Amino acid sequence: MKLLILGAGAMGSLFAGKLKQAGMDVTLYNRSNDHTRAIQNNGLTLTDTDGNASTAVLSVVTNPAGLTDNYDLVLVLVKAFATQSVLKNVLPALHKNTPILTLQNGIGNMEKIERLAPAHDVMVGGTRAGAGIKEPGVVVHRAWGSTFIGVSQPGDNQALLDKIALTFSASGLETHVSENVQSIVWSKLLVNVAYNGLTAVTRLKNGDTLLVQEGEDIVAKLVHEAVQIAKAKKIPLLFDDPAAECIRLGKVEIGMNTSSMLTDVLHERKTEIDVMNGAVVEEGRKHRIPTPYNDMMTKLIKVMENTYQHSVHLA
Repeated sequence: MKLLILGAGAMGSLFAGKLKQAGMDVTLYNRSNDHTRAIQNNGLTLTDTDGNASTAVLSVVTNPAGLTDNYDLVLVLVKAFATQSVLKNVLPALHKNTPILTLQNGIGNMEKIERLAPAHDVMVGGTRAGAGIKEPGVVVHRAWGSTFIGVSQPGDNQALLDKIALTFSASGLETHVSENVQSIVWSKLLVNVAYNGLTAVTRLKNGDTLLVQEGEDIVAKLVHEAVQIAKAKKIPLLFDDPAAECIRLGKVEIGMNTSSMLTDVLHERKTEIDVMNGAVVEEGRKHRIPTPYNDMMTKLIKVMENTYQHSVHLA
């Protein structure tokens, strides 16, 4: 497969590196920065939590003029708030039949891409794999959870979905096809809702938020509110006991992750709170379901990201 990956953050880099090492033809598209320049000059270094390292030589494009129109798949891994601006830049360079797969955080991404690219087949997924950028050009693979992908109408693009799942799995990124796309999106949302805001506020890794009972209690409350909305929308979830599963994931599979939102806050960047906890609050309003924990988490993150210039830094 010939893949174009939009976004060279931790997850975009992880997927690009693993797929390239598995023999795929991979191009990374991202604005020029220290990370992309390091990849261009020295390749991408992938390390695991034991310190084992390997390198992938990747093609990095920072100008849409450098793209071709013959990709087999476009994988979207930019921040949700950047989707519109990035797609407007790259869509003119792509063949109109190129399928697009989003593995972005939060909800509403597939619908947004369908509006922006109506001629393209759009697929959606969620991944429990986790990674972090240790330094420019170096990505640490911190979680090996599964990835789930699907489409709005079961049966559409089944052959392509199966091919993507096999290709991703062969690279070490275990991937499965799901018949219920909203189940994928909302089950991944629960994990985002559980840990992104909480880790950003506390400055802790996912698993460290669970070292005290109060952390588990907050995770359970945040997830419970989102579950009530999923039930109201009649969306089946991948977990029988979502709160317990999210806590298990935090302790066993993604405990070493530094969440994307914590990374954004540490670098004083805009976060994706609006498509995570903020989206739960918005859906709660629509269905008249109280979401006080998610509302508070959203407001705390909003306070933080809008007052970075006033942060206290101890000498």
